Amino acid sequence: MTSRPEPWLGRIAAWSLLLYPASLLYALGWACLRLFRKGRPAKAGVPVLSVGNLSVGGTGKSLLVRALLKRAARKGRRPAVLLRGYGARSGPRPLRVRIRGRDTGEEASQACGDEAVEHALSGLGAVWVDADRLRAAKAAVAEGADCLVLDDGFQRRWQLGRDLDLLLVDYRDLQSKERLLPAGPFREPWSQAALADLILVSGAPKGLQGAALRAALPRAWRARNLFRLDRVATGLRSWPQGAALPLARLHAKRVLALSGLGRPQAFEDTLRALGALPQAWRFRDHHRFSLAELRRPPAQASMIITTAKDAVRLPAVWRPELPVCVLQVESRVSPAAPFWRRVDAALGRRAPISHP
Repeated sequence: MTSRPEPWLGRIAAWSLLLYPASLLYALGWACLRLFRKGRPAKAGVPVLSVGNLSVGGTGKSLLVRALLKRAARKGRRPAVLLRGYGARSGPRPLRVRIRGRDTGEEASQACGDEAVEHALSGLGAVWVDADRLRAAKAAVAEGADCLVLDDGFQRRWQLGRDLDLLLVDYRDLQSKERLLPAGPFREPWSQAALADLILVSGAPKGLQGAALRAALPRAWRARNLFRLDRVATGLRSWPQGAALPLARLHAKRVLALSGLGRPQAFEDTLRALGALPQAWRFRDHHRFSLAELRRPPAQASMIITTAKDAVRLPAVWRPELPVCVLQVESRVSPAAPFWRRVDAALGRRAPISHP
């Protein structure tokens, strides 16, 4: 089962134009929701930082969330991340994600969602799953968190007040027209970006910085507080053992790029930039891999490379014939200094809670 690229990633196909009336209905639905959700959102009593998307996935949101968790811990905070838990089975909420022993994350991902497990495995803070962000916030604070990071919080602005609202958008999406789902990638109209404090553009061509990046964007985006977000590979880890390996292992190697991502091209391009010769092995976003599928690789290769998000969905009983490695990636924001000043200011707006 291979994934098909979304129609808006390339030329607008004739059939996508037929979806335009559905996009109008989608926009009307969001307008009604915003109308009924007016009012001041509740406060958590601790600093709240939100990371969200204006378009569908693939912007580096999870990486930025973990960068914020690292920063908060460095500032003496005890952070927690709150997220809906996309793809998780139903169950009691709020749910704190706990990974035990040598768990690879496969079973936990079914209960909590792959993104929640990925955050938990990083060990950077407590992870809470609940569609109700206020309820999750109360639970996290009750267990000792003194700052909160909302993963994918932009479309839930009415649920919980925040001290800093960060909005990510993909550069390639902005090169197309303002098309809402399902005819395009955008969840909300571009005008809603004005509600965010800072905009981070991911996927921009290498070297396009500052004024040049701003000039390359549609006019509606040029007056925003803009930053650039890049994904930088930092190493490899063997699966499931977790041993650290150098990126040099990829040089001139024919590899299978195993992914269940909304935008797998960025992952494959990263491998190519590292000197590998990747063969795409694509599945749909958040796909749960089966043993039968994994036993049918599409081509010969010397190793299999996957992402951290996909690794938690690999069956723990899988015994692959080829070595499997997880590509380790971090986010880099530029210009860095003004961005982190804003983050630090938000984190410092209330004194940290004292703990016994």
